[in-house]
Amino acid sequence: MRPLLALLLLVLAAACTTPPTSKPVVQAKDLPPLGPCPASSWKPESPPPSSSARTSMVLLAVGEWGRYGKQLITYSKDGPPRTEQLGIREREAPQRIADYWASVGNRLSGLNDVPWSAAFISWDIESAGVPRDLFCPDQRHTIYVERIVERAKRPGAAFIPHEPDAYAPRVGDLVCVSREGSGTTLQNLNRGAGHCDIVVDVQPGQVSAIGGNVGDSVTRSVFPLDANGILSPISGRPVFAVIENRLP
Repeated sequence: MRPLLALLLLVLAAACTTPPTSKPVVQAKDLPPLGPCPASSWKPESPPPSSSARTSMVLLAVGEWGRYGKQLITYSKDGPPRTEQLGIREREAPQRIADYWASVGNRLSGLNDVPWSAAFISWDIESAGVPRDLFCPDQRHTIYVERIVERAKRPGAAFIPHEPDAYAPRVGDLVCVSREGSGTTLQNLNRGAGHCDIVVDVQPGQVSAIGGNVGDSVTRSVFPLDANGILSPISGRPVFAVIENRLP
């Protein structure tokens, strides 16, 4: 009986120490091409706030941040993010989020529990007057980033993707991260989970960027920069691209 019990204990111990199987990362080479940007009849509710599309992107993002109570989160290299100020949650002002969704052709709101951060970015950029030939709105960040990468191969591109360790972000740029272990990189645009924010301020040692659906609100996030103005790595927030904004 003792040998059998010992064998059983060994089996149980082996089971407890077996590492969990990780979800395989999708490879971009296995995906079909996206095709051209779909047509849309959606129009912004008002003219851009500035004659400069880049400035309009920033002003619109800051305006929506104010509308949602100026939620502020600060990230550091060493510790967890700190929420410095709470803002208005999506369920407290759902109709404005419905406006964001409309820009990508969906009838949703802040009551649907569907991630709306890419709809926010799409609403912002299209409301700034950027034509769809230069930026194609989408309800997923990694889809519009993939189109940006393809568009950057042709003359006249307004958005140029860079590796995060090779380019210092400027006001109007996009900072994009992969999420949920998607494995998305500029070399593997696999249409996995991601998130992008619009840079609204750059100071020595830090950059501020605004995005939607961060902590269920429109949030201003503050990220650390190194001495060269490059984004510092943050645990649990893998930046896969900084997208340069060349709009006038």
